Amino acid sequence: MSRSRTRPSVMSLLKMRSLGTLGFLGVLAFYVAWPLYAGYDLKTSLEGRNVEQLNARVDFESVRVSLKPAVTAKVDKVLTQAFKRLGTAGGVLADKLKAQVMPHVVDGVLATLVTPEMLIRIHASGRTFKDALDGLVLERASQPPGVMGNGLTIVSRDNSGESRKSLEEIARALGIDPDKALGTEDAGAAADADRAPLAAKGGPRPKYGLNNVKHFALNGPLGLSVGVARDAAARQPDLTADFTFVDGSWKLTGLVPRD
Repeated sequence: MSRSRTRPSVMSLLKMRSLGTLGFLGVLAFYVAWPLYAGYDLKTSLEGRNVEQLNARVDFESVRVSLKPAVTAKVDKVLTQAFKRLGTAGGVLADKLKAQVMPHVVDGVLATLVTPEMLIRIHASGRTFKDALDGLVLERASQPPGVMGNGLTIVSRDNSGESRKSLEEIARALGIDPDKALGTEDAGAAADADRAPLAAKGGPRPKYGLNNVKHFALNGPLGLSVGVARDAAARQPDLTADFTFVDGSWKLTGLVPRD
């Protein structure tokens, strides 16, 4: 009797272990192997300039929503610094002007930056996503609709007469090089997808491996958060990408650049 009781117990234990192993492998395949394949497919889409495939792998509307806080903060910083150049009067007008200008600038940056064509161009240039974002913020902020003509030129008066500060000078004061960010001497050259591609950065394009991944975590039951650094030796990610399982596949649904 003891043997007959022992046999079913051992078999049950083996079945449970087998089911546990299969379950673990299934979870590993769903949360690791499948997203890795999606990321690889996204990379090959960029390299192959495959717009249709990018549209299938990226939820561009969700990515725009995820980027809006970062873009808004950058635009606010640039415009605040610009309006300060106006002195006391500028401080009084700043809130009203920013309320009118900022939505147009933010929407313009997001509409231009988050498209298949622009992502392809950024990837082909070898430049960082942050460089492209900074450049487009400067380009859009320098030509807000209905503000001081075609460009945003800050005018201040002092005893020596009148002096003018362009947005490019203000940008450099903030530590941002508009030429580097855009990859061109013309700050507006990267604004539209039908213009010349972003100038390629000198040297070989950086290669990404597991050492470039600085953060990997679940973001809800059907989401993943992956932080990637351009420099494998960096301690923090330059860009965090969110992937979500929607419509039967893993898609890129969010991007959050490091400040």
